[in-house]
Amino acid sequence: MGGNALAQEKLFALRKAIAKIEGKPAADGLSSAGGDAVPPVSDASGAGADDLGRLLPEGFPVGSMIEVRGAAMRDAASVSGFGLGLCLSCRPDRSDKRILWIGERSVAREVGLPYASGLVDYGFRPGELLHAMPRKLEDALWLADAALSCSAFSAVMLEIQGNPRGFGLTESRRLSLKAKAGGGFLLLLRQSGEEEASSASLRLRVEPAPAAARFLAGGSMLGGSIGNPVFHLVPEKSRLAAPPGLILEWNPHDRLFSPAASPSSGRARPFRPAYPGALVSPAFDRQAGATALGDVVAFERAS
Repeated sequence: MGGNALAQEKLFALRKAIAKIEGKPAADGLSSAGGDAVPPVSDASGAGADDLGRLLPEGFPVGSMIEVRGAAMRDAASVSGFGLGLCLSCRPDRSDKRILWIGERSVAREVGLPYASGLVDYGFRPGELLHAMPRKLEDALWLADAALSCSAFSAVMLEIQGNPRGFGLTESRRLSLKAKAGGGFLLLLRQSGEEEASSASLRLRVEPAPAAARFLAGGSMLGGSIGNPVFHLVPEKSRLAAPPGLILEWNPHDRLFSPAASPSSGRARPFRPAYPGALVSPAFDRQAGATALGDVVAFERAS
């Protein structure tokens, strides 16, 4: 049954490609081919990247510095995942330049190191990503400055934990000017940090979001299952009018972001928190909760 669904999915994709070549709408092309019509699915045209690009007056993302912030360390994977997708979506497919990720040792101890097989599933090709992990913040800043100066990388990701004293507005402005002068792209990943003044053209708070509902082979929608990564973005700093929030889905095959809400639904997809339960798991070696107290009686204070 799984093979039949996969074959139908490939058939629908082929019919959609033929309809695009013939200049026909995707829905018309599917119905005229003799198959079952399915609801129209938005093509990977970079609509999500366009939504972010409209927040930058000087263009996106060449010659700019963007800050991506996670409020808690539990969101580190989402912050890193969104940053990697952002660097991939702005990278030309035939470019021989690579992406440099300057990691933080304390973050790596908390959430682990990048996994090669996982990067391939996320859309990376072998050799596209270089990961460095300096011992000191000063070395990381020097490496980011050198990477932006040599023009050998299509994007540079600088990961910082919290709000260290060694990285303030002065260091941020220097890196921003370096990126603008060299036409590079600097992405600052602030893991488990607070809002702070910086020279970034755009600052986004990133949180994980539930996987979007997806179409099955028969045309029905399947929700609440495992799907592509979805990110909830809240613009915190923008020089232009910013929307209150964006929910974007990452497509590892097309290497593009797209709105997570289905355009055929006619309404925006409601946002549900990714952590609906308690933050701390119940203890397994003791009682589930405290015993109920008796009646509280107020006694007069002894003289």
